[in-house]
Amino acid sequence: MRIHQITQKTGKYSLLLICLLIALILFPVLEDYKIGHICLTLWCLISLVTTALTLQDNTHVFRKIVLSGGILFVLVVATLLSQLFGWQIQFIYHWSLPTAIVFFAYIAWIILSSIFKQKELSADELSGAIVVYLLIGITWALLYSYIELLYPNSFSFVSADDLQAKGSALFYYSFVTLTTLGYGDILPVSQFARMVAYLEAVSGVMYTAILVAGLVGHIGNQKHTS
Repeated sequence: MRIHQITQKTGKYSLLLICLLIALILFPVLEDYKIGHICLTLWCLISLVTTALTLQDNTHVFRKIVLSGGILFVLVVATLLSQLFGWQIQFIYHWSLPTAIVFFAYIAWIILSSIFKQKELSADELSGAIVVYLLIGITWALLYSYIELLYPNSFSFVSADDLQAKGSALFYYSFVTLTTLGYGDILPVSQFARMVAYLEAVSGVMYTAILVAGLVGHIGNQKHTS
């Protein structure tokens, strides 16, 4: 109920955007500390709950979100307990990473579909478009991490030795690739990793082009009807 009241004031997509931006800003600040990883995991749990509650308008879609999000929630809780008690966390990654990939990709699709069904675009829908763009980067980062988990040394790193450090570096690499900056400090080595990397670059360019075209079309329709 409290989240519903907040979404009425800020907009549901704007609230999701705030959650994602906070996570992306805090991630490089806290990743070097154990307590930082615990805080980020807790924020991930809060974001999952917020995502489910803000997208509950469609009952059919909401059930799927609760099902997939609930499984991911349990896996993230297991990750949190592993961080608190020093348990082996690599086994959990084999389940949590693919689940998170499917969940975030599905959420991005639901939001994007909802936006293009709107006859008029508000500031909240624009926030939703930004949320989708960020989710694309996050989803690909999780995919890179899963590839590195299954096939070690699929990527060449300048300064990353353990799996957690590699995962942090791959988040950075994902957004660099999505925006087609390509600094070159992290390189895909295996053929599969290279294929996934150029698909993300193409997705980033295509999403921007489709989004701009969609916005121009909506603006033109609004002017025509008015």
